[in-house]
Amino acid sequence: MDPLRFVVIGLGGYGLVHINAVRWLEGLGLGKLAGVVALDIDRKQRPELARELKAAGCTLYDRVDQFLATDVSRADVLTVPIGINMHVPVSVKALRAGLHVYCEKPAAARVEEVDELIAAETQAQRRVAIGFQHMYSNSIRQLKARICDGRLGPVRSLSLVCGWPRSETYYGRNEWTGKLRVGPAWILDSPANNAHAHYLMNALYLCSPEAGAADTPAELEAELFRANKIEGPDTTVLRFTTHSGARAFVFLTHANSRENGPVMRLVCERGHAYWQTDSGRTIVRYAGGATEEFDNLVHENWRYEGFRDFVGAVREEREPLSPPRLARAQTLTINMMHDRCPAIGVIPDAAISVVEDWEMFPPGTKGMFHRVKGMDEYMSVAVEERALLRELNVPWAK
Repeated sequence: MDPLRFVVIGLGGYGLVHINAVRWLEGLGLGKLAGVVALDIDRKQRPELARELKAAGCTLYDRVDQFLATDVSRADVLTVPIGINMHVPVSVKALRAGLHVYCEKPAAARVEEVDELIAAETQAQRRVAIGFQHMYSNSIRQLKARICDGRLGPVRSLSLVCGWPRSETYYGRNEWTGKLRVGPAWILDSPANNAHAHYLMNALYLCSPEAGAADTPAELEAELFRANKIEGPDTTVLRFTTHSGARAFVFLTHANSRENGPVMRLVCERGHAYWQTDSGRTIVRYAGGATEEFDNLVHENWRYEGFRDFVGAVREEREPLSPPRLARAQTLTINMMHDRCPAIGVIPDAAISVVEDWEMFPPGTKGMFHRVKGMDEYMSVAVEERALLRELNVPWAK
């Protein structure tokens, strides 16, 4: 069977991840990088990569619309690693042009947009996958299997905490980071809808006791704060009960002082599970006393498994592991979060230290960080007591 032909949007940013993922597929005989939509500025910043791609037979396009209007027959799949506000409009155009779509997370800012994408997917009879990496990972798939087949049983309670400091450079890297809107289009950028969206999706997925399904909040409380000079929140605290009865507490921030998490703890009907770090280090302790351990490090490129699954979904005419109908749960939760907490609390300057330090990503670079004094300690206490910051009487948590 011929490899699937991919066109990637972007020669820089997260487009580079998609390019490398498709090259990995090429090594497996599953995919081919047919083209890249590359802005002139990206070609000037990465001239060697542009020349390398051209030499390998990859066509460079100036714009997405140019590719869709003139050369769409040269591809089977368009990948969409672009701004949140453009995920659905571009994906829908690609579907109507007859392409399958691999779209980055989150699916959209608004649940109505996800519904539009689902309708377009059905009408076009094409496949769409959303790039929630952990939906394809060994650790989350193993945990989900144990919840659904009864070894662990349904989730009774879950906690998730992740603090990844992000600097002014992070928030200034494009036109939409840190924004609630760009013009009339919603972004709703926050830790829960961008860098940590993976982990919120993991939690919703595991809270459902049904295979291939994600749970959603029936009741939700939220707190949103910002320490950085941005429009959206850089700290989100959620406490909710899902429709299946799981009680969840989620604390995600970019305004703390050190890398902290992700850490997820699950109390299930027949045991406990502890999921730690982005590599999915997992320890399961069953009620009978048995212990089990696993992680995602089954091979070096485990983050690209979503692309391999997508090839299988297209060839086998099946649903991918992370389709829009599943990703809808994360978008709905984000919409509920902003609905329940329409105001974003501004943390006063007196409670913030502005310091230069090393970036988590890209490594080897520095930036100016807005760190909330005591945030790491507040996180520890809040997740232990499942308490909102205002319930801890944090002075600025109004």
